[in-house]
Amino acid sequence: MFVIEVQACIEEHAMLSSGDKVIVAVSGGADSMALLFALFQLRSMYDMTLIVAHVNHQLRGIEAEQDALFVEQQAACLGLPFYQTRIDVKALQRSSGMSLQHAARQLRYRFLHELYQTLDATRVALGHTADDQAETLLIRLLHGSGPAGLAGIPPVRLPFIRPLIAISRHGIFFVPSN
Repeated sequence: MFVIEVQACIEEHAMLSSGDKVIVAVSGGADSMALLFALFQLRSMYDMTLIVAHVNHQLRGIEAEQDALFVEQQAACLGLPFYQTRIDVKALQRSSGMSLQHAARQLRYRFLHELYQTLDATRVALGHTADDQAETLLIRLLHGSGPAGLAGIPPVRLPFIRPLIAISRHGIFFVPSN
């Protein structure tokens, strides 16, 4: 059922075309792992090439290292290429004065965009869910955002796609498949 919902979101927002080369941003958490496995199950339907990308923000010590290793192992099990980077979020935060979350997001997107260009990919899939959408709208509302800000997270802002954007975190589960 979950994969069908992901496919419906992809179709509704015309996220993929046949033959796309898709970088899947995978943190190792439930949302991004579910995204990876759903796209893996849909890869033949869209004649997709999948590439796994992981960003180590270096904020959680050994746990972050374990996440990177886990994602690398999952990519290997699926026979998918794996790319990772380590970013110094705290250095950017100190030098720029921006929040830790904003600095992490900026560096993460920079890496994904550079990888997208280097690998000549056509899409970058992110694991944002309907819950992320609701949280974003609430935060923007509380900060007095105007109509553009209240539009929320777009399902598609090329090259980025969000195939889980219509699915609640409670509806996300995954079963690795070959």
